[in-house]
Formats: sequence, C-alpha cells, structure tokens
Amino acid sequence: MLNRLLYEFYKSPNNGRQIAMGTDGRRLLLVHSEVMGPARLSLRRARIREPKTLADFEDVGCLVGPEGQIPQCGPCGFGGCLVAADKTLHLAWTGPQGICWSQASVDDEAIHWERSQTILSGDYWLGDLFQAGSTLGLTYHLIHDRKTESVGVAWLKGGRWEVQEFHRGAPMFAPVADVDSGGHVHLAWSDLTERLHYARMETPGDPPGVELLGDGKQPSILAHGDQVLIGCESLYPHIHYYAFVGGKWVRNRFLTWTHDWFMPDLVHSPQLTRDRHGVPWIFFVDNTRRSTFWARWMGTGWSEITNGPRIFYRPPHFDFNLLPIGRICVERPAAVNAPDIGMLLTCEPPIERIAFRREPLPELDADSGDKVLFLDMLEVARAEGVTLEVQSARKHPDNPIMELGPQGAFDEDRVFNHGTVILDDGKYRMWYGGIREPRRGEKYRPWWDWIYCGYAESDDGVHWRRVKVGLVEYNGSKQNNIIPYFRHAPLMIKDEREPDPARRYKGIYFWNSGEHTEIAKTGKYGKTYDWRDEKHLVDLLTSSDGIHWKPEDGELLYPGQQVRPFSAIPTSLFRDERDPDPQKRFKAYGFMALNLRRRGTSYLFSPDAKHWTAYPEMPVIDPSIRGNPPAVGGPTGQVHDTVCFPYEGYYIALYQDQHDPQNMPIELAVSRDAEWFRHVKPGSKVIPLGSPGEFDSMTILPTTPVILDDEIRFYYGGGSEVERPGGPPSKWLTQPGLATLRRDGFTAIELATGADKGLVETISFRPPHQPRTLHVNADCGQHGNIRAELLDATTGQALPGYSLAECKPVSGNHLDATITWRSHRTLPCASAPGQLSAGIRLRFQLTGDVGFPKLYAFWFDSQNRST
Repeated sequence: MLNRLLYEFYKSPNNGRQIAMGTDGRRLLLVHSEVMGPARLSLRRARIREPKTLADFEDVGCLVGPEGQIPQCGPCGFGGCLVAADKTLHLAWTGPQGICWSQASVDDEAIHWERSQTILSGDYWLGDLFQAGSTLGLTYHLIHDRKTESVGVAWLKGGRWEVQEFHRGAPMFAPVADVDSGGHVHLAWSDLTERLHYARMETPGDPPGVELLGDGKQPSILAHGDQVLIGCESLYPHIHYYAFVGGKWVRNRFLTWTHDWFMPDLVHSPQLTRDRHGVPWIFFVDNTRRSTFWARWMGTGWSEITNGPRIFYRPPHFDFNLLPIGRICVERPAAVNAPDIGMLLTCEPPIERIAFRREPLPELDADSGDKVLFLDMLEVARAEGVTLEVQSARKHPDNPIMELGPQGAFDEDRVFNHGTVILDDGKYRMWYGGIREPRRGEKYRPWWDWIYCGYAESDDGVHWRRVKVGLVEYNGSKQNNIIPYFRHAPLMIKDEREPDPARRYKGIYFWNSGEHTEIAKTGKYGKTYDWRDEKHLVDLLTSSDGIHWKPEDGELLYPGQQVRPFSAIPTSLFRDERDPDPQKRFKAYGFMALNLRRRGTSYLFSPDAKHWTAYPEMPVIDPSIRGNPPAVGGPTGQVHDTVCFPYEGYYIALYQDQHDPQNMPIELAVSRDAEWFRHVKPGSKVIPLGSPGEFDSMTILPTTPVILDDEIRFYYGGGSEVERPGGPPSKWLTQPGLATLRRDGFTAIELATGADKGLVETISFRPPHQPRTLHVNADCGQHGNIRAELLDATTGQALPGYSLAECKPVSGNHLDATITWRSHRTLPCASAPGQLSAGIRLRFQLTGDVGFPKLYAFWFDSQNRST
C-alpha cells in the first residue's frame, strides 16, 4: 500500500545518520522540524558526555532553512544526514534543486560551516551519507521520468564529487549503505512495488553486483563480519529480515508477524545498529503500543524481542501516557566507549515533539564478583542451539498455608489480601491484609474500612499460627492478632542499617483514593487533604519489634511538570544501598490507578521513608506496552500489583498481568537502574494461576520474596470465587500460598527443541586483576553437562589451556559449581605478561537433551561463593 504521505515518508532516509559523535565525546543531533517533507534542519549538541534526555542538549541553531547558519543553504531540507569524521562534520540533504552538502570544522567552542554546494542538481533524493575508509559517500535516487528512475553513489574524492549510477529501472527509493571491516560497501533499497534489492561493491567506486532479494520496503542494512543483515517492512506492515549467513541468503523471515506479542500490531521503521561490544541490534516502532522494541542478533538468529524507549506524556484524564512515534533514528554504530545507544524519536504529525532516549549497555566486570543472570540477555553476544525460558515457581503441596478466619472474624473471607513476610532472626513473620465483607443487613462501610492487618508467625515458613497481640478492639474484644495503622496493604521492612532501635522496623501506608476523598470531604481519620495539592498522604510507621508501631505524617509529592494520578499504592519496599543518589535510598513499587479504570506500576523514592517523590515517567511497567490485545487506554490489559526487589545487581519485578479481574497471573520484568523495566518473555508465568476449583485459580497477589541460601520463597495471596453457605456473593476469597524457585532460578538457558548441543558466548570483558574462579548455577539433569572456554575477543580463538577440550565438564545439579581446566583453576589475570588488551570472551557449551542442562547464572569469584 502506498499513498502520498507514505511516499514522502519513504523518501526520507531511514538510516540513523541523524546522530553523530563529536571528537570530544559529545553527541550531536540533527533535528528535523517535520517528520517528512520539507523541513528546517537544526543542530543540538550534548552538554554532557552521557546525555539522558533532550534537556541535556543545547540548541546550536538552525542549519538549513530561512535562518540557516550554513551559507546559501536554501529555504528547507528534506531528509538530512550528518556524519562526523575526525574534526569535520559532513551534512547532506535534499534541497529544492537537488542534493546539497556542506562541511564544518569543529572545536570545543564553535562549529564553522562552509558554503553549501548543490552536488547533484536535478530531481535527486538523498538516501544515505557514510564513510568508507577515508572516502565519504552518499547514496541517491534520481527520477528521470514517471517510469524510469535510477540509484547510485556519489563519492567525495580529492575535493570533488564523482557520481556512480549502478541501477536503473522502475520507480524506486534511495539506498541505505554500510561498510564492512574489509572495506566492502553494502547497499539495500526498495522499489515502488515493494521489492527489495541488494548490491555489493568490493571497494568504493567498483561496479557492484545487483541482486533482487524478495519482498520488502524501508530497509536498514548492517554488515557484521562476513554476514549481512537487512531489516525491512512487509505489506501489513510487520518487520521481516534477510540475512547473508554462511555464504547464502536467508530470505524474508518473520520477526514480528508470527510473534504473539505483535500479531495484531502495526509496526514500522526497522533500524539496524551495532553496539560497542560488536553485537547487532534491530530497533523498530510499534504504533499500536506507542513504543520502540528491539532484538539482538545472536549469530544465527534474533534474541527475544524486548520493549525499548518511548515518548512519555500524561494527559489530564490519564487515558493514555505514551505518544505515537512517527520516526525513529538509532545511533549507528554506537561509539566505542559509549555506555548506551542513543535514539532520536519524533512524534507523528500533527504532534510536534521530539525526544532523545538511550538504551543502556552493561559491562561484564570479572573483578566485581556480581552474578550474571539471563534476564534481558545483554551480557550475551552470541547464542546457538539454545533458548531462554522463564521458570515457573513450584507451589507447595500444603497450599494454602493458612485457613480463613472463623465466622465473624476480621479475616473470615480473605487472608493475605496483600501482605509482607520476612525471616527475622530465624523466625518467619507475616503481616497480612484480612477482610470480612459486610453481610446483608449490616451497616454499610466502604471497602477500605473492611481491611485489617493480621499478624502470624511460623518456625518453618509453611505452618503458621496467628499470634494475639491485644492492640485493637474488634467485636468488643482485643483478643485477636490485629496490628493497628496498616489498612489496605501491610508493607514493612526490617531496616538493619537503622541506628535507632526504636525505628528498626519501618512500615509505610499510602492512603488510597477513596480515603483521600473522605478525608477531603469530612476530615475522617483525623487528617486533612486538599485535592488541589499535587501530593498524596503517607504514614511512616516505626517500631522496635514489628508489633507496636508509632505513626508519623509523611507525604508523596509530584514535583515539576508531574500530574498526580488517582492513587499510588506500593506493594513492595526496600532500602537500596547500591544507588549513589541518597534521595533514592528507599524505593517503593506497586500499582497506580491512572484513572478509575487504568493501572500500571508506580515507582516512588525517598531519602528517609517519610518524604516520598514520584518518579516522573510512571507507570514504569506500562499496560499499553504489555497488554495483549493492546489497548492504549481503558481497563483492558492492566498491569496491577507489582513487587520489585534488588537481586544480584538487578531489580526484579513480579507483576500481575491482568487480562480481567478473574485472570491475574504473575509475570517477570527486569531493570538495571530501577527506572526502566524490560519485560522478560511476556506470556511466561513465574507464578501461574491454579486449576479451576483451586484456591488460587483466578488471581495471584505477589509480595517481596524471602531469599534463602538455596531457594527463593514467594509468599502470595491466591484468589478464587468459592461458594460459602451463608456467605456474601464475594468477588473472591483469598488465602496465602507459597511457591519456590531455586536460587537465581528466575530464568534459565536451555537447549532448543531438537538440539543436543548449544553455545552461549558473552560480550568481551577485561581479564580480572586478581585470580578469579568461574562459577555456575546449573542443573545438568541425568545425562547433560556444561563446559566453558575463554576466547581471544579479537581472533575468536580459544586461549591456550582454556579450550572446551581442556575443560572439566560440570554435570549434576549444583547451586555453585566451579569450572576448571586441566592446567588452570582460575582465569588469566590482566597483570600477566602479554595478556589481551582487547579482552576475552567466555563461551559455554551445553550438551544434553530437551530441558537439560539448565544454566541459571555464572560469576567470577576469588573463592567459592556460598549461594
């Protein structure tokens, strides 16, 4: 399908050449005033070396347009491209009379542009601007007449532009280009009938061989070693790809069309790039979900698709919070020392908004001792014959682990309607939400006044007993286990770093929207509130024993340009010592009611657990991105309760994927900065619903897990609808359940179906400075094993003494197994003479059968590490 607007859109370059890196390490952005068609071209330069948003860039001014800084630039530019070469900037664009070019010298203070030149005069259209060794090239598309057009390359040689036409035929679009390490030039373009063409030049200026590959449009191309990758759109549109692998083309493979997450979506604008580790990425825009997504090339196929950056916006009614992305520009390639991949996002017309976003890249540090888990897979550079699988927690056979309260008790209908479980000096302690719904004829009370906090203890975490504390009168008696002050969601921690014993236990209570309404109307609960204030009420509760609590008034603020949502109710809380920002020492995650019908994940932070600030781009786990089928607004596909906790340098999130109120299992997401969360194989359940008739057949209410040496214990509220004689027509009844994973066992690398061997290779890393041993957490089953080898990151060859053949295989089931070689127990050290300045890579070989081995984690340590 093609129309006037799409025709203009496709004539604008889809090449990522709108981001460049200056010699001073600061990024430059070439900004177009329009997504397509004639535009003003402006330049922005980063104020800092690691910009995070557009606010970190200064506006250098208009380059092309009525007030353009480039002499004789013309009134407008169409699809400009920017390339930095040493201390020179090159800018090319389509002008009213053809393709124009200018260059500039750059110093720390200023950019000095030369007079514009029209280097190709006529009906020429720019495709790409690129560097081939010391030669600058640009691709073009020339319209001869309505039936005949041509494509070619212009080369800047000796200060003059030389034109090389290499294909002529039916109407087409200008090529995109990439140059491999051998200096070969690769080009791809599509024609008006949406057929994809490819050409390869041995060296700049050589006549290329032209090949018709198949169907496709809007291509992006990347040369990767002896491979060539092309991402393109299909008719629908969806994202397809072509790959030249092993000396032949893999043609027209689906990336999104057959993917459960994307089948109903409209996706467009694939862009390929390479990160500083040498791993290819493909980014694309999902118009339906209003987000970018990406996958990484693992050598013979793509990784799992993961959600990427988006343009955040909060309208008054909170019916959506993301803006549609009309065009994406992905930095290519990422700078060698850049900790991220930069992206320039532009909204669809008529919305005039641009955003700079970044996709952070991790380092693999052999000296840190941190574990590497396979969650977002960013430490993996290559994989073959393996798959990533989310592991489902094993439910305890004694579930539910507590009975409902007796008739008339505060927890007669629901036990563990949210809650907290901690292991405290060898004793398990539980604070749980208990509910008894009003019976017919009883006085009406709002639902938040039904909820009380109950207290229970256990010696083993399975068999629980209610502990009477004598603090709150209920039905005329204090002989009960009710803890005061905690109402909707009992949430507390034991703060081991708190010097004051009276404040060792900390709890928080965030008042919900209904309570705020009653407080504003009547002053109920002895509090005051004004809806015009951009804040919510919070109570900080402190205690020396977790039983007797002292309340203090706190607050949750929404500063700056934020707008207060309907409510924000955390369901997890922790103290974070890894965050260098003391204002974010305490973190709380949960659900937020964007309005009465939409919910997503909230993230709040505080220096003292009393004065809280909302993260400006909430929800951090977004129902628009996760929902299936997707829904930008409304109640469909909500992300409801979320718990988040730090684990081995990651932030692990367990969230309710709510298809409807009777279908709420738990899925997995991960963050490396506590702010931006990536879904891990959406659709895979960490805690699945129970079978029909079981206590947890409809909903799972997650809580922060108890992490032991050998397992992770998930205590949760399981909900179902059960007929109870004489009881109310309850929406659901809840009881606590227990499910467990082995330590590190959120996900595992397993052999793919049909494979008996598989390889996993890491990104490169520097050898450790001190002797370190390699450890794995793995279950090899009865017949499987795992070996490892160390590779020279430059040559890809095994280091002497560290090959697979010399590795002693690991078999059996181990939380901590040390991998050794015949002549080596430790990794080579960086201090050893002649060691590899370019770094090393680690490669695992898995041998076995379907399901085994399972590789959960690896790490480097100076001694055996207890897990």
